[in-house]
Amino acid sequence: MGVRLLERVEKPEARIGPPIPIQPASPTKSSGDNLLTPAECRALRHLTRLRKAMAAPLVQRPKPPYGSDVQATSFRPAGAGAERLHGLDALRGIAAMAVVVMHASVLFPGFPDLFPRGYLAVDFFFMLSGYVMARTYEARLANGMPARRFFIARYKRLWPTMALGGVLFIPFLAEGTRGEDLVLWKVALVNLVLLPNPWAGNYFALNVPGWSIFFELVANAAHALLWKARTWLLGLLAGVSMVGLAKAAHAFGHLDLGSRNGELWAGLARVATAYTMGVLTWRLWGERRLDPLTALPALVAMPLWFAVADKIDGTNWLWDIAFVAFVALPVLLGGLAMTGAQAISRWAGELSFPIYAIHYPLLYWFRAAGLPAPAAIAGCVVAAWLLVLVQQNWRTALGRPAKGAT
Repeated sequence: MGVRLLERVEKPEARIGPPIPIQPASPTKSSGDNLLTPAECRALRHLTRLRKAMAAPLVQRPKPPYGSDVQATSFRPAGAGAERLHGLDALRGIAAMAVVVMHASVLFPGFPDLFPRGYLAVDFFFMLSGYVMARTYEARLANGMPARRFFIARYKRLWPTMALGGVLFIPFLAEGTRGEDLVLWKVALVNLVLLPNPWAGNYFALNVPGWSIFFELVANAAHALLWKARTWLLGLLAGVSMVGLAKAAHAFGHLDLGSRNGELWAGLARVATAYTMGVLTWRLWGERRLDPLTALPALVAMPLWFAVADKIDGTNWLWDIAFVAFVALPVLLGGLAMTGAQAISRWAGELSFPIYAIHYPLLYWFRAAGLPAPAAIAGCVVAAWLLVLVQQNWRTALGRPAKGAT
């Protein structure tokens, strides 16, 4: 019986046979010759449990359907149980604050333009999103997750907070589109569902940062449909997109593109380049860590570039291309190496999307209230954190796990 049990363990594909017959006690023999010993009874119970377990269909890990050029790390499930990448949280928070400060310099006269190239934070967001989405969802898609479910999950994740920002801006919509002959309710309705309106000067006049969320959803949809694409093909796509990005930067003199009417193709070039680079980084690099000493330069490099590049040569579009091509990726890899300051990094990551989604209308509200720019920026931070707490309590009440910023 021990031999049979061993054979079953070594050959799980074997089908379950009929029960092992146990001969009834012969009237001509003593009953002691036919009773199972205690050891045999235990073995029989183990064999019965093993048969029941083996009766269920075996679940096998699928092979990568898009070729052997994808590393195994691309298929390691990295969902809710994956290690949180605190360095990327910190970078996400830094990028979001750079955008807030940049917009404050536009809306508050006299406030210094500390990050004149803060718009490049969006390119970093796109790259980070490609990396995180590949890390989180490619294994799930390989294991049968429908593309539609992936896209719906992303829309549900992004829409409520962006819609809140849009609602907050409704009282200022006429001011924000002054001089334009518009039917404001049409603009508001289209923007509220995260679609660009074709009438206003800004695709997302209701909440200007919404343009980047729209392009991210476009990238998510393409990712859900094309996740089987071989890595070399994604590399080709990134290269072609980079050419388009350079053409856009040369044509306009900068990469602050994608939010205004007539810049749709430039916005597509921005998201296609950076998002694809992020996916490639996950597939080819995974979560390998550089020396922890690289974390500090990574945290400093991005805001330093936003602040200094314009002062060196404010008219040279090559600075913007250089950031996407040569700076953003090393910054991301340096963030992976970060292991300290986990509490503040997590806080920055959780704050990043809410403050990005609602800061623009809040700056209008704080300006109308007569607050100076520093107080308005601080108010955006406080309001965004309160929103984080509300969302966390709401998920807890619904019995859902808390989500990190993505």
